[in-house]
Amino acid sequence: MQLTNVTVKEAFAACVNNKNIILDVRTVAQYVQGAATGAVCMEFSDLNELALTKLSKEINYYIMCQRGKVSVQAISQLRKLGFNNLYHIDAGYDEWLKQKLPTEIPTETPKANTHDLRYLRHHQLPGFGRIAQNKLQKAHILQIGAGGLGSSCGLYLAAAGVGQITIIDDDVVQLSNLQRQIIHTTDSINTLKVASAKQQLLSLNPEITINAIAARLDKNNVDKLVENADIIIDGSDNLSTRYMVNDSCIKYHKPLVYAALYQYEAQISVFNLQQPDAPCLRCLFPQTKGFEPDNCSTAGVLGVVPGLAGIMQASEAIKLITKVGEVLTGKLLICDLLDNSFRTIKYAKANSCPKH
Repeated sequence: MQLTNVTVKEAFAACVNNKNIILDVRTVAQYVQGAATGAVCMEFSDLNELALTKLSKEINYYIMCQRGKVSVQAISQLRKLGFNNLYHIDAGYDEWLKQKLPTEIPTETPKANTHDLRYLRHHQLPGFGRIAQNKLQKAHILQIGAGGLGSSCGLYLAAAGVGQITIIDDDVVQLSNLQRQIIHTTDSINTLKVASAKQQLLSLNPEITINAIAARLDKNNVDKLVENADIIIDGSDNLSTRYMVNDSCIKYHKPLVYAALYQYEAQISVFNLQQPDAPCLRCLFPQTKGFEPDNCSTAGVLGVVPGLAGIMQASEAIKLITKVGEVLTGKLLICDLLDNSFRTIKYAKANSCPKH
């Protein structure tokens, strides 16, 4: 294929004229960090879809990529679409920078690619990328509680792009919650926690769906909610609810991400009940009739402790969805913020467990 090659300086001089435009065919991840001033940015992979509607065959296009290789393919593709006034910029954007020619951060692109920009750092992450991000987008998480654990967990799941999050909680926001429940604000006091949480999460990421259920989780609704979700986040604050959720997750083979708090300490684990040999909550903590440990409202808690634990729950959920990394199945992570100790205790499925 015959090319009309130009240097970056020749392209810069030519594109002072409005009938000559630099067309940057690099990826979003590349051009959002900077592009030639005045360039039109359109990913090579989008040319077939966008070129005929967004570009003009009357204009001379100077095609740029990062180093001058993808731009050759772009010219070939554009010629097939009927574009003939094309010039190839040798050495690409790397050479543009080397010659200290003017650059800018693009504010507009032919395709409103806000989705890619939002998750750009995930796309760049080795071993994660678009494949893992797409899995998050298709996932449905049930989050039990919109309190201390649910605050940080919900915020990071929403930010990560989990496509659907269902939150159930029947409580209202109180002033004493705000020391640790960072999803709520002073203006949220006396409003339903699920309504406050939904507003905050959609403000953070309007691309996702939030189902807010202002109800108490009980034996009448737990099975339906668990069955319809991919992963369950336990943000409850009492053992009776935890055991009920655990038993439903066993019934429907759903992964359960567990966290519990006590003053300066957090515990996190994953009961990956999709696996037949995975231990459950009852294996870790056999139920003792009538026993109910102190919760935050009676024992107190350092405000950052539920924040840390909730973030860890979000991390475990993301790993479960994407299959990236190792999760805490059969392991109890104990974090003590008084002495900055982090230790892991291994445990196994108990033969005496009454549920599986």
